[in-house]
Amino acid sequence: MRFVTLTAHVTPRAELTPELEAGLRSLLIAAYPHFADFWAGTSYWGSEPEWHLWLADPAGVPLAQLGFGRRVAQIGGRDVTLVGVGGVATHPAVQRRGVGCRLLRDLHAFLLTRPDVEFAFLQCREEVAPFYESGGFVRVSNAAHYLDPDEDRWVTNAGPTLILPVQAALGDWPVGERVNLRGWPW
Repeated sequence: MRFVTLTAHVTPRAELTPELEAGLRSLLIAAYPHFADFWAGTSYWGSEPEWHLWLADPAGVPLAQLGFGRRVAQIGGRDVTLVGVGGVATHPAVQRRGVGCRLLRDLHAFLLTRPDVEFAFLQCREEVAPFYESGGFVRVSNAAHYLDPDEDRWVTNAGPTLILPVQAALGDWPVGERVNLRGWPW
């Protein structure tokens, strides 16, 4: 696929049309074909996002997307307002063309308009952590404690944890303290 001009959209989850939901699921299936059965029924895993940020081609077809939502987490005895990020996907036809980095830049720009968000937060596989770091996220040493939606039990995940300062400074992050997400991850 040759490079196309993409338009960014931030859509509240409650305003997704059935057609857009189907388009986001199709994108997730293309990006993660080994989870096609799961993505056939939903466009998120874990916590239902408040918003979907998606990049569309001129015909309105989603070529990249992520879901995100606010939550007050507890980190080392302190309440911290996070926006959890999940369901990040770029269609294979446009991967390695800066589309994913554009998605992260557009997320940051949107979050800067939200005065109540201290940090964006995500956990990921080690092999994709450099992608998020190239998009401005910073790796931190915090493990996350959450209710696993697949196993229906509380777990602690020490896998790569990344944050993006929004209305707080990087130095405000409670280093090394466990992040209690108080529910499902994103």
